[in-house]
Amino acid sequence: MKAPTSVEPMSQRMTVKFPYKRSTGEVTGRFLAGLKEQKKIWGRRIAGQGVVVPPNSYSEVDAKTGGEWVEVNDEGTVTAVGVVAKPVADLHPSDTSFAYVLVKLDGADTAMAHIVRDRLGELRVGSRVKAVWAPDDERKGTIRDIACFQLIG
Repeated sequence: MKAPTSVEPMSQRMTVKFPYKRSTGEVTGRFLAGLKEQKKIWGRRIAGQGVVVPPNSYSEVDAKTGGEWVEVNDEGTVTAVGVVAKPVADLHPSDTSFAYVLVKLDGADTAMAHIVRDRLGELRVGSRVKAVWAPDDERKGTIRDIACFQLIG
């Protein structure tokens, strides 16, 4: 039997779906439920790290299990700023200019990443900001239940 000298490539176009729901787990789930249902931001006291927001289930310092839950304020201080002047559709969380920020919320010992959409020319490390909550009927249990942060003062 003679072997073929060439073989045409084969291809087939298809869509693969994975119909399952992902669990956020106990700690992240409680944090997200607080945003959605209570409009509250919860952190967790972690040995060697203080109050961590968003909370971890364990210490990154010594791997010990996290401790008590602590409600922190929805106001805080900006610790880092990165302005995006020309957002890219389907990549960035805003279709107008915005800034990525790290916010150390009052009562927390770590900073949380989020965005600021207005008064970008005034935004600096050290600026005070407050959470702007998504409307009650639009909150879904995600970090975007905080729509953004805005400068105060």
